[in-house]
Parts: sequence; C-alpha cells; structure tokens
Amino acid sequence: MLNRYWFNTMSAPSKSDMKAAIKEVQRQLKSHGIKLKDSSRQAADALEVLQKFPYLRPSVGMMSGSEQKFFKLEGTVQMFFNSNGYYVPLAVFLRETHPDSPPVCMIQPTPDMMIKPHHFHVDAHGLVYLPYLHDWTKRSSIVEMLREVSAIFTSDPFIFKKPSQPPATPSYLKDNANKGATKSKPVYEQTAGGKQTVQSPPHRTPPQPPVARNTPDVNQIQKTMRALDLKGPDLTNEVKAKAKEMDELDSVLENSFRCPISMEIMSDPVFAADGHTYERVEIERWLQTRDTSPLTNEVRDGEEQEQFEFEFQTRCDSRLFNRNCRTRC
Repeated sequence: MLNRYWFNTMSAPSKSDMKAAIKEVQRQLKSHGIKLKDSSRQAADALEVLQKFPYLRPSVGMMSGSEQKFFKLEGTVQMFFNSNGYYVPLAVFLRETHPDSPPVCMIQPTPDMMIKPHHFHVDAHGLVYLPYLHDWTKRSSIVEMLREVSAIFTSDPFIFKKPSQPPATPSYLKDNANKGATKSKPVYEQTAGGKQTVQSPPHRTPPQPPVARNTPDVNQIQKTMRALDLKGPDLTNEVKAKAKEMDELDSVLENSFRCPISMEIMSDPVFAADGHTYERVEIERWLQTRDTSPLTNEVRDGEEQEQFEFEFQTRCDSRLFNRNCRTRC
C-alpha cells in the first residue's frame, strides 16, 4: 500500500517520498485506534533514520508474541567487521508514546543466518539490549541507537551465516555402490572322486583376554561384604540406588540455581517482588521492555509496576545478594 509513495528503483527515494510514506504509516496506525503521543516528533525521527540508512522502509508491524501495532522501520543496516561490510537485517519498533519510551530493536536473521548464542547484547530471540536504550530520554536519537548497535557488531558480531552442511549422497549413487559390492565366493576343493566340495574356513583361535595384574584380594572383599552384612547383588543394588539418588539431587540443585529467563547458572541472583529469583542483568533487561512477571506473566501496571520495581531494587541492594557479602561467605 506504500508503493505509491516509495519508488521501486535502484536510486534512493526523495525526501518528499519519505515524508509521504511516513504520513501514510501514521494514518494506518490511527485507523487501528493507535493514539500517537507526538506524531510530529515520531515523523521527524523516522525521516532522520530513513535519510541515514537508505535500506530501511517504514510500515505498520507487530512484534512477535504481541498483537499491538507499531510504527516499524525494517530492512538492512550496513555494519563492519574486520574492515568488511555486512548488511544486517533488523527492525526498529517505535512505541505510541515515542519519544518518552525507548524504541525496540530486533535483529531478524534470514533462514541462512543465526544469532550468536549467549551474546551479551542480543538474546536468542533477536532483542537488542543497550545501555543507550536503558538511559533513553526525549533527547535521545534512533540514529545514535543504530550506531551503537553497529559498534557492538564491529567488536563482537551477534549474527553470522549458518555453517554449511556437507551435501548428501544421492540415492542413485548409493544404489550403484551397493550394486558394485562383490560378495566373496566360496573356495572349492577337489576330492578323489572328482567332486567339488566347499572348503571349510581355517580354524582360528579367538584372542584371549589379557591377564589382569594386581588382582584384588578376593578374601578381603568377602570379609568387607560380610562386615556390611550385604551380599553381592544387594550391595550392587544399594550402590545404584544411592548413585541415582545423588544424580536426582544434583539435578534439582542445579536447576534451582538457573535463571528462569536465560536458563543459565546465576552468578548474581536477585529475589524479585514476584517471589522468584533471577539473574540481575536478565531481570533488569526484562523490566526495560516489559511490565509482566517473567514466570507468572502477571501484568503489573501503574502503581503495581512501580511497587514491583521498587521492591526489586530494594532486594537487589540487600546484603543477602551483595557480591562482597557473598565473597566473604
């Protein structure tokens, strides 16, 4: 629907085409009942982005897992690594409260790309976390935010091409290989009567297992088992039961130390107001873009959200989860 404002040519669109496309997107948002807090500022910021990054296009879009519609700038941004240029696919979503609220930047890999696992600034879903977004103000700029993303890519690329798989052997080659395999023919021997009989293969003695050295004293083992009042099968079963019990206990303990958001072992746990423990960095990132509990999905708005963040910050500052306290303990 925006093609009449955006020329499908190799040359960059004119400024008037960009303004018309932005105006059309805002009109569509308003038709869906979206109330823009500052439409003129949103349009000005979007125009600045389109002028700096010519491969981005404006449209109405939704983020994964949400039915809310946003002003979306989607396309590719050229970023550099080892002096080589790469076009990184991404999308920037502007909220209806822009510029009071920070935008949301999502990396969108193509089918032959993948996001680097456990990247500090980009999660497995492509959501970008930046100090610039955390400290967002009305004076902040989307262009500067994208430059921050580009700088991170230069130092630590967060997206790369999937490793190529070796080509599978065609079925007709497999069939030919099977057909070409020759079976060994039996060996015949001539008897005195002129008849041929199948010669039996030579007898081969199977290799004997090596003799174990330092064989333990059997009498001593039997004395120990009698002292424990256990026979061989009973002792084996008890050892297996104890081993299984220890494995289950280790599994429970390990899971209790994993962050529910990242599923990694927590190094700096904090106890949030929803009654659950999270990694400090992960819950801080969560609260930047969401107003729900990561586990219960309970929506907290208004005073409840402020109380949730207040209790979270208070518990973060407690001595129980203080790094120095934990080191001394």
